[in-house]
Amino acid sequence: MAASALGLAAPAFAHPDDGDNGADETFAAATYQDFSPMYQHIWQGIQHGMSDGSYTRWQGRRFYRELQGIRARAIWEERSDNYDPEDINARLQSLHERMHIAHDAGHERLDRQNNEWNNPDRGNGYGYRSW
Repeated sequence: MAASALGLAAPAFAHPDDGDNGADETFAAATYQDFSPMYQHIWQGIQHGMSDGSYTRWQGRRFYRELQGIRARAIWEERSDNYDPEDINARLQSLHERMHIAHDAGHERLDRQNNEWNNPDRGNGYGYRSW
């Protein structure tokens, strides 16, 4: 659904799970042509978060919409000969960092849920003890 909404197919990159919120990763799109690999990397990261359950549907849609907005802005800037790499890079970096934070939080949420369901002393996930 999301791929069809974007109207494109991204290559099957593995989104790195380095556990550090991506703080050491930087993007640099000095020209509009440099933008495509970064866009695809972030797009694949959204796919990864959706497939492993760390993003909720709402988060995934929000990240897709924001990425589409950044892409539309970059296209408009390129067509009007006003491509601003600093602006586009800042927007991509901000999105990427928030995605990593949401990804880590999503895994923590999933771990808590799994612990609640698998630990008879903590209940059955609905607040009731499973005796």
